[in-house]
Amino acid sequence: MFDKFAILEFHDIRIFNLFPAGYFRVGNPPPERCVLIDESSYQQWRELKLERYPSSVEEICVDIGGLSRLSDAERAAIIASCGRSNMAIYRCRDKRVDRVAIRTFASCFGLQRTDKHLCANDDGVSELSVASEGTRTGYVPYSNRSLSWHTDGYYNDSAHQVRAVVLHCASIPASGGENALLDSDIAYIRLRDEDPRYITAFEHPECLTIPANRDESGEIRPAVSGPVFSYDRPDGRIHMRFSARRKNISWRDDDLTRAARDCLADILADKDGPVFHYQLQPGEGLISNNVLHNRTAFEDSTEHRRLLYRARFFDLIGSS
Repeated sequence: MFDKFAILEFHDIRIFNLFPAGYFRVGNPPPERCVLIDESSYQQWRELKLERYPSSVEEICVDIGGLSRLSDAERAAIIASCGRSNMAIYRCRDKRVDRVAIRTFASCFGLQRTDKHLCANDDGVSELSVASEGTRTGYVPYSNRSLSWHTDGYYNDSAHQVRAVVLHCASIPASGGENALLDSDIAYIRLRDEDPRYITAFEHPECLTIPANRDESGEIRPAVSGPVFSYDRPDGRIHMRFSARRKNISWRDDDLTRAARDCLADILADKDGPVFHYQLQPGEGLISNNVLHNRTAFEDSTEHRRLLYRARFFDLIGSS
């Protein structure tokens, strides 16, 4: 019955006491069951995670035939990279791409349930390019401005959290548009190393609130509150919901949350830290369990216009 590994924590948020946490074999406990985990088990998981974590971005790059030409060995290599760092950069020899190919590729990893957000097409795939008209002009991903650190779908409610993302480059801009990437597990470890109470602060159910999205017609989406760190059942994997944006965001107003935010900002800004930097080239893509990422500003030209395809999923990258 004990066939799954899990990270599970129980924090009494009413009195803000941190109970020991860890990583051990569990079955499938009912949602209401509290599971206490010992510190030594967590340390074992932490040691293994850091030992296996890639030391350079090249270690997460995998060459494949194409989005619709994926061999068993190529699929296994991508899954192995995701097992180490929750992400992989794939490089297609066949650079042909369309929205159907994106969905076909994603399905090879068990990604089926798309987040059909406001700016996505009916199939859940969106084209990231500079929008000159329509709804997309109001949102930064469809501009050439920089994007601050975030995980995708941080404004979604708890029932529609984005677990995985496929981001595929069709064409690059004349300049700029580089991504920075960090596995959320590593952010969790770094924060907990600094002060375990930072994890407690980021688990509070009202830690991070995104105000309602409204336009002249009324409310598009209600306000959404939730934690930064939560845990998927039954396996207890760490899920992170975060945005470093400064406007239209509300953080829980207490000293510990502010200290946790400052610590995370330092981790993300550390030039000698675990952050990867990479600019996708045509035919390359990123598949991830919704890792932390950002984007630098960019400039298009007549000959070079940035176009990326993006699909967001409620599923995690699967190995079966």
